[in-house]
Amino acid sequence: MRVFCFLFLVFVSLPVFANTQITSQIHDIDYGNMGDEILVFLKSGHVVKMQPSANKGLLDNPLLNKDHDEWLTLTLDENRYIKKVKISENPEPAVDPANFTSMYNKDSYVPTTVASMEVAQQYHREGRRNPKDSQCFNRAIVWSYEWWRKHSVKSNKILIFFTRTYIRRYDFEWWFHIAPYLHVMDGGKVVERAMDLKYTSRPTTFRKWTDIFMKNDVECPVITKYSEYADFPYTGECFLYRTNMYTYQPADLQMNEAWGYTKSSFNIEEVRAAYLEAFDITL
Repeated sequence: MRVFCFLFLVFVSLPVFANTQITSQIHDIDYGNMGDEILVFLKSGHVVKMQPSANKGLLDNPLLNKDHDEWLTLTLDENRYIKKVKISENPEPAVDPANFTSMYNKDSYVPTTVASMEVAQQYHREGRRNPKDSQCFNRAIVWSYEWWRKHSVKSNKILIFFTRTYIRRYDFEWWFHIAPYLHVMDGGKVVERAMDLKYTSRPTTFRKWTDIFMKNDVECPVITKYSEYADFPYTGECFLYRTNMYTYQPADLQMNEAWGYTKSSFNIEEVRAAYLEAFDITL
């Protein structure tokens, strides 16, 4: 989810990138130790910041509270520090309970095994692309949805969660990233390949995929519960989590663990929102 950009106009200065706006809800706030930057984790996946010496009005703003569930528009400077915050309208669709199944059993979801690496590469090539910056979960749901609609392929999703230790060490700008992955028949065995069309040119092993984002060549262990990451946010550097193609955001994983509910189909309102945000397409 890092943005790789090429400075092709040498006279473009950094202030051009200032005053970025993000609309999201607050997922959590990490105050760190005395003197540390304050990290604000947004449900969009962004990690934005406040200086502990920031103006008192900003630090005391009741909107900047992890227990506050309002949608906010945050204005950031070029270093991702919050400059302004205001209440915003909810841009995301409501969750339809009809799209959930109670007491979901992961073993009941059977992903498709793609016949060969050549077929997987075909799916990778045909996937929709857009050069704009967009949310990973929106790109991922569109790719999964289109492979299902066009080829009856039931893919999976892989999430990488970045720990607060890693985020602070490298000033990393995301706390999670998500992409589809496929089960592929290759050399007589079934292998898993990440299908992250934004950052890879072909179906990719999980390790090569995580290396794109990890700056310290570390291997990310696999977890089977969201709480294994959420309850130990400073442990290790990163974690991987496998889930089905209907998963949209980490909130879906929380719902499954807390109440035994998970999505059993695509939420079409989420799909519509994803097409619009990631690809500027109105369904």
